[in-house]
Amino acid sequence: MLRISDGRVSPGNPFVGARPFGERDRHLFFGRTEETGALLRAWRGSRLTVLHGECGVGKSSLLRAALVPALTDLGARVLPVGTLCFDPAFPSAVLPEQNPYTRALVAAWDPVAFPSHSPGTSIADFLRSRAPTDRRGGPRPLFAALDQTETLMRGDRPGRRRFMEELLSAAETAPGLRLLVTTRTDHLDGLRRLIDKYELDHVEVPLRPLDPDAAAEAARGTLAVAGTRYGPGAADRLVRAALAPDPAGDPAAGPEGGVDPALFQVLGRILCEHGPGGAEEFDVDAPLSAFLVRVVHEVAAEHLVPPDVPHAWLRRVVVAGDEGVDVPDRAHRGEALTRGLAHSLQDRHLVTAGGDGYVLRHPRLARPLMALFSQAGQAMPPWSLDELLGLARRAYTRGEHGLAREHTRRALRSGPRASPRTRALLTSLLGDLAFGRGDHEAAAGHYAEAAVLFETQGDGAAVARALVAQARSHLGAGHRSQALGGLTAAANRVHGDPSLSTGIGQALWRAGQGALAREVLDGVFVGAGATSEARRTRAEVIAANGRG
Repeated sequence: MLRISDGRVSPGNPFVGARPFGERDRHLFFGRTEETGALLRAWRGSRLTVLHGECGVGKSSLLRAALVPALTDLGARVLPVGTLCFDPAFPSAVLPEQNPYTRALVAAWDPVAFPSHSPGTSIADFLRSRAPTDRRGGPRPLFAALDQTETLMRGDRPGRRRFMEELLSAAETAPGLRLLVTTRTDHLDGLRRLIDKYELDHVEVPLRPLDPDAAAEAARGTLAVAGTRYGPGAADRLVRAALAPDPAGDPAAGPEGGVDPALFQVLGRILCEHGPGGAEEFDVDAPLSAFLVRVVHEVAAEHLVPPDVPHAWLRRVVVAGDEGVDVPDRAHRGEALTRGLAHSLQDRHLVTAGGDGYVLRHPRLARPLMALFSQAGQAMPPWSLDELLGLARRAYTRGEHGLAREHTRRALRSGPRASPRTRALLTSLLGDLAFGRGDHEAAAGHYAEAAVLFETQGDGAAVARALVAQARSHLGAGHRSQALGGLTAAANRVHGDPSLSTGIGQALWRAGQGALAREVLDGVFVGAGATSEARRTRAEVIAANGRG
């Protein structure tokens, strides 16, 4: 996330900058006609398509700004592009036995139904419920995508392998499903090992940097949106600025003689902001260095370290060149970074994986980075409360629970700046973090506080979810009577919410109330429709009673 020069498109500066293109930017997405056609054919013709490439090469942009709109134009049924981010609007303690990545993906594919109807649903059941049919009742293609699977492939996070197995199993069996996943090339082998377990016809499509002609087409098309103040040589100047020299076939040295799309967009913003229209050349290094200062300071602030920590590590990357720089597990100030911090710098397109370590992503960054090292530190503007919530959610999804907890606590300490809803979500997130580490007493307290905050907004459904999470925490702490009291209070607030009813039924079953659990779960089947978790728990109750 970049708050400064964030790429919001304006008539005078149509370059998106550091962020990916979205569907609303379709009219600004140039230079990928051939790749769009090839990937469109692959996605339509295969049950599983893997789009892979280096960080910043434009995978997300191609998917969102070209492929999805093209399929929509053809009348295809396309789900919203899925990304994974845990959402405290549905506390994890309500359905703790469901894989949280599954819940996050289903929520992304159907945001309208979240958090009332989609939680508790398996990927396979969700896809079956959304599968379109033709006039004869036969399956029509359903297009679905999961972007940025490297979130899952980095490290061995709990539940991520089970989630990928669930996703690939659904791709193997769901009628008409056409699944596309994106990943970075350095994680491709790990993804292949998972795919090999399934009988899936799959296609791998690589995405490479823009060739100079395509980049020139993109530059001319984008600058035309900005108006006539840019001379005829502006597009060529921009392409030259973002062009990488051919590294003689060394894949670790950066884009192979092509134009780096991420740097191209950043430099395009610099051209529009700083480059006079009639000049034959424009100053790149000074504004690019200022941009990099902001990036590094934001990364440092996100990871709660002084800016000189990533400064010094980046200096080593620049000096080391093609030899790479390793990333030890422990961070020493001014010398090394944690892997999470290094990943953030990779996500910001400053470095890329090379050999056993990291190398500079593009040679154009070398001089601006060296200038950055000599600049005095600058204070960053404070994060907004919503930004802190976003940082905490992403850290939680990545498995960096300590970082998520600290961002959440700092946000809550900011006092009245937070809206009641934001405070409620932050407090619920603290409950999720406490529940995940087994501190059920603390989790119950956080969920109770979140319920009070939701109550002040008149959000009865959110109150009920917090009460169920509190009751499940009381169960974990061994407080059965308190748990049953909380479940009774929550049950009185449930109105056609199958996910919440499922959570109540599960909690009653774990509390030894088999008959009541069966009654609640039967009601889920009669009402709005059973979730996958409801069916599983109901079968468990019935089997246990049968044995009795």
